[in-house]
Amino acid sequence: MIAPIAVLALATTLVSAAPSPPPSICSNDVFSIDDRPVTVALCIPEAEPKRAADGRRFLVTITESLSSRGASFNRDVTLDFLAGTELSRTLDDVPLDKLGIGGTLHLTIGYRPGTIRLEHALLIPGAKALK
Repeated sequence: MIAPIAVLALATTLVSAAPSPPPSICSNDVFSIDDRPVTVALCIPEAEPKRAADGRRFLVTITESLSSRGASFNRDVTLDFLAGTELSRTLDDVPLDKLGIGGTLHLTIGYRPGTIRLEHALLIPGAKALK
């Protein structure tokens, strides 16, 4: 029979041995769509970004987390940003059907190594400015 102390020690060891996710940098925004709060978080790893083969672009994997009234989803998307600029921007479209909302968020994302920022958001169709 295993002593309770040994079981507790083994459980603590197994929990602490689990790999933790790499540290990340996030931007967080909240919008109102049809009187519903929608939270949008964009996260990137703290690690140095990967450069494309041509060396002129960063390939950055962004974890997008969206939630509203108990519904949520995450998705990873790899986007290209120009290297060697003070701030690079790109566009991304995120369908909102998983939140029970019709339409798509059309996002303008600003990036420089070490920072990520949602600069503009439009709800389409209709081009309703949210940020």
